[in-house]
Amino acid sequence: MKTNKSEKEVGLDKIKSLIAKYSNKSSTIHNANEASTRLLLIDETLKILGWHPNDFNPESHTTSNGFVDYLLTHDGVPKLVVEAKKIGVTFSSPSNRKMHNNDYAISYFKQAFKQNLTDTINQASQYCKDNRVTHAVITNGAEWFAMQLVPKPGKSIDGMKGIYFGNLFTDNFYYDLFYDLLSKNSVSSGELEQYLNEINYAPSPINLTLSNHYGKLKWGSYHSTKYTDEFYLSFFDEITNSNQKKMLEHCFVADSKLEQYKGDLKRLLKDTTPNYLPFDTEDLDPGESARAIINDHQTGKVILITGSVGCGKSTLVQKVINETKINHKHSTTPIIVDLINDVTQREVDAKNIIINRVNEALLEKFPETLEYENLKQTYNSEINALKSGPYQLQFKSDFSKYIDKEAELLEKLKSKTDNFVIRTLKNQKHKGKPAILIIDNVDRASEHFQEETYVLAHKIAKESGSTVIITMREFTYFTNKDSGWLDVRSGDRVIHLKAPDFNKIISKRIKYIEKHFDEDFRIKEWRKSYDLNEFKKSCLEHAEVLKKTIQRKIVGQRILETLSCISWHNIRMFHKILKSTHKKIGNDKLWEFEEVIASLMISEDSYALAPIPNIFIPTKNINKSYFLKLRLLHFLLNNDSPYGTPLKKLISFAKMYGYHSNWITIAIEESIKHRLIECVEIPTDGGNTLNFTISQGKTFKISPLGAILVKDIVSNKVYLSLIANELPFHDKEHFNSTKKEYEEFFSYMGDTYSEVIRDGLSLIENSGLSSSISSYLLNQFKQERICESLLNSDSEIKASEQKIDDFINYLKSNFKQKTYQNSNLLQSSFEFGGIDDISSTPQNDESDLEELIADLIPTTLDIVREEKSEYAPLIFTALLIRKFLGHEASQGIDLTKTINMYIVDEQNKKASPNVSRALRTTGLNQQPWLLIRDDLHTKFKTFSLAEKWEEHWLEYFGEKPNI
Repeated sequence: MKTNKSEKEVGLDKIKSLIAKYSNKSSTIHNANEASTRLLLIDETLKILGWHPNDFNPESHTTSNGFVDYLLTHDGVPKLVVEAKKIGVTFSSPSNRKMHNNDYAISYFKQAFKQNLTDTINQASQYCKDNRVTHAVITNGAEWFAMQLVPKPGKSIDGMKGIYFGNLFTDNFYYDLFYDLLSKNSVSSGELEQYLNEINYAPSPINLTLSNHYGKLKWGSYHSTKYTDEFYLSFFDEITNSNQKKMLEHCFVADSKLEQYKGDLKRLLKDTTPNYLPFDTEDLDPGESARAIINDHQTGKVILITGSVGCGKSTLVQKVINETKINHKHSTTPIIVDLINDVTQREVDAKNIIINRVNEALLEKFPETLEYENLKQTYNSEINALKSGPYQLQFKSDFSKYIDKEAELLEKLKSKTDNFVIRTLKNQKHKGKPAILIIDNVDRASEHFQEETYVLAHKIAKESGSTVIITMREFTYFTNKDSGWLDVRSGDRVIHLKAPDFNKIISKRIKYIEKHFDEDFRIKEWRKSYDLNEFKKSCLEHAEVLKKTIQRKIVGQRILETLSCISWHNIRMFHKILKSTHKKIGNDKLWEFEEVIASLMISEDSYALAPIPNIFIPTKNINKSYFLKLRLLHFLLNNDSPYGTPLKKLISFAKMYGYHSNWITIAIEESIKHRLIECVEIPTDGGNTLNFTISQGKTFKISPLGAILVKDIVSNKVYLSLIANELPFHDKEHFNSTKKEYEEFFSYMGDTYSEVIRDGLSLIENSGLSSSISSYLLNQFKQERICESLLNSDSEIKASEQKIDDFINYLKSNFKQKTYQNSNLLQSSFEFGGIDDISSTPQNDESDLEELIADLIPTTLDIVREEKSEYAPLIFTALLIRKFLGHEASQGIDLTKTINMYIVDEQNKKASPNVSRALRTTGLNQQPWLLIRDDLHTKFKTFSLAEKWEEHWLEYFGEKPNI
């Protein structure tokens, strides 16, 4: 009786036969002169495990280390190194050791099997690096081992655990485990990797985040942003309303040259044809496309105009209409069917809706089409058929009967709206006045409606000879193509409309506000809705701060780059982010780059993603992968290609750091979700990014946001400080020290430990928060650092790590930027030449500096304190010390620290609230030596010495200042 055995059971039978075949050589299999027998045994065993000889790649050459015995591949991807020997010799069975388990540290294997196994492991390790393979099988034909020879973050190879399957020729060979992990199906599906992961890895037992204590960051504003929503709605929304001819005339941006960007950003921001559009898609600027479309109406065809959200498809349509009226008014008539207010996702009757709308437009444009002579022309063939038909003789004898029948026929034909529309369009073309039919905003309808629209467009184009234009977003095109029905026909013309330059959009709209506000067609509406003078003044103020902020040479450029990189080609998103930033920062003064970064790191909706994410959050918060995303982004930046980097290459790169495959997969998916990485095969807008999941065959590119984040934003104190809120900490010491800095910083920022206020951001320069985060990231980097041998043998890894090193050096410099050992708030900024730079002081030794500061303290200080005031003399003296150290202006917290550090002893230290309270008293505020900047919120007032403070010092303390 036959039984159906599994592949595993069949394999066991073959293994038993193989053991019987070579049992007489089992005691000598490890000898060097048995190399050929050993390799035959290994070949046969690998075949039993399901590996085809074509998968073996025996004696595969490596770049620097000769030949690897076997390189096992699946679908062309290297999966496993099999190393059988070191040249000339091999290892023997363990001496005086009994191997009772399966899992052992590699260091134990080396001790048990002596030097030859050690040499073989070292050789296999190098082969793994050369072939970007993380796992190896080591065997002498009898003993079989599996090991991960690219260590996990924070581990060495010796510290990793491997698997000992036993000796084929003894009773301690674990066949089930051997087959379950090393068969081709198991290796290809990740069983071996998963098993080694489990025995080599344990998630961090500690996962502490500040957000769990204080909540997520939110933005608190003391600025008035009245009319901000109305400002952006009026001047940064659509300009395609038929009444907005003046805005269209003055605000239309005709190109996308991105002249203000350089290098990588200019290349990444360039709006090129997506890969999922047809290969012959025309990639055109907004200004060029209108003329090209207008001139292309000789034969009926369907034109699909696609582009990113808000790129100007509807604006282009309006330009087509306007230019046609001006340049082709005697020869071409545009007919627009704008579906924006006509359909919903529930609408299904596309044909009737569109036909009725076209019919209405035709009758409006050509009312004469209903006249008798025109109807006769339109239905000429039907009229001729009537004349020569069954009633021909009756018509000859009684012409009045013909008149009646003709009228009946024309009325009947005219009542069939779809036929009437097509025949009328055809007649207009025959008369030399063709119509261009434009169907706009079809995206608003259901997928079925869109499919019906596409079919109807072809019917109209084919039967009437008219050109039919359909506009749709790239995302809609992709979705419809992915659904299978949008298979562009050979006669169709596809146009990819490039997004216009963001800088020119802002410039033109600001100029319009400044010069044409009073001429706008909505002036009457504004007068009814608002105090017009107040509204106009507010709009001009909004425009002015935008103009001066964006047009500043360095700061403005950085701000515009950041906003552009986040928005990519999505103009609607650009306007949304610009408005959100404007509402947070306000009009009180020009925006600073750090203020914009902070506002973009905080989402208005606690459930929505912030535009700028924290890229240092490790996988699931508990794994040693803080630098995984940064490494992926640098790798993609160094290997940028219009065709993208294949998924398998990206995973292969990251696995060489010891990161798990599933960590890498999650990191890529999260980076797509946060718009740091682009999947070339899908649109950058829409739900495809938010719900993206990895699948084979996908390719990836770094996004503009990913590029600017790693090149500029991560090395910013504001960014490093604010990521503290959600950064998971894996040790209590670092968490507690950061928590202390965090609390100190936020106690002066707002009412809670999670509120960020614009005026308080200046505290970041003087806080120790970014330094504390730098310290923690440096500590984690040590555990994720790649070994030197791999770094030097892999050019792509080396190139990426050189960029990482630039960031690490910044972290080191930031961590060391505490000017004084016992101060958390007084920091120097030697590298950046900031206000805290004390390099101009002549002292090199800290003790010398303290002596000079002590000389600044007046000898009469205690007397004056007793006679006049407790706090005023301390504050006066602290301001002098701060001035000596290079600080022209100080806040209450700065003065408190200075008083406690240099002026009073341990028993008399002052509490910051008491100093702040003193600074608010009328008596102190009226001191002639004190200059107060009070145009800021109360919490952020700054204090400095008045112009003639030295004269007042002499009068106040009775001695000259020692400075």
